[in-house]
Amino acid sequence: MESHTFNFEHLKPGKGSNEQPYLRLLMFFHKLPHITEEQFHEWWKTVHADLTVSAKDFGVYIQRYVQFHSTSAHKEMVRPLGYEILSFDACGEMHARKMEDWVNFSKSQHFVKALMGMCSTCTRHDAPNFMQLPIHIMAGYDNLIFGSKIEASGSDGILPGNPRLN
Repeated sequence: MESHTFNFEHLKPGKGSNEQPYLRLLMFFHKLPHITEEQFHEWWKTVHADLTVSAKDFGVYIQRYVQFHSTSAHKEMVRPLGYEILSFDACGEMHARKMEDWVNFSKSQHFVKALMGMCSTCTRHDAPNFMQLPIHIMAGYDNLIFGSKIEASGSDGILPGNPRLN
């Protein structure tokens, strides 16, 4: 390995890391081909978001839920940079304290039946209205290098303790 003169001592090998106290799950997916981008993004940020946070014990198992919306305009904006552009239309991000919490939520009856539409006897499904399966997933941890911890970013969403959370 080539030697490097570090400007920031705490980034040197063997000095540890700034691993954040949560498991991050990123779920990438495509919109259904027969709906518009506008229909897809509107459904995802309204109906799907409401069904998700309304799920029984959502606030018990999940610490953070963020939606990353990528439109064709955004893809065209970065095309001149020369990077390979991912074809996904969306990336859902969930934070859980540990993998067991994510497993408990993702295997719950509400998630499987109402959100993912994986039940042949259910009459109301969410995912089949706007997204193509399969969902592609990554799981891991954040090693925060630059910037404030999450509590300092943006505006708050629905917070734990909200009486509408089950």
